[in-house]
Amino acid sequence: MLYLRRNLTTPTPPNKTSVTKKLPIVQVPCNGCTICCQGDAVRLQLEDAAEEYLTEPHPHIPGALMIAHKPNGECIYLNESGCSIHDHAPSLCRSVDCRKLAARIDFETAMHLHRMGRLDIRVWDQGRKLLEAEARQRNEGKR
Repeated sequence: MLYLRRNLTTPTPPNKTSVTKKLPIVQVPCNGCTICCQGDAVRLQLEDAAEEYLTEPHPHIPGALMIAHKPNGECIYLNESGCSIHDHAPSLCRSVDCRKLAARIDFETAMHLHRMGRLDIRVWDQGRKLLEAEARQRNEGKR
């Protein structure tokens, strides 16, 4: 079931009196990568106005909503240029960092989550590649 987003251009701001912790916006060197936008399960947080997005029930969290998907598994808001709602994407989209995921869990855990349908192993692998590239740059800078 999809829930229609009422206003795509001007999202409702989160309640300023909310006690929920806002997720930080991070700068990830995506360089056009959209792996995390494919087959994802971006759960809407309390600070996200669900009525502002096309949503569907979350497959792993009863009662939770997530961003809807195209038939091919991509995020409904992913287009040929990338995220069509980048400036007002849900908080999980703005805070996700594949590098943190790769730093937190090892390959075996990532594969276990992948087999359970909870993680696209490509996201973990992209994070690992970015961490390795950053480490190489730091090491080259020390020479």
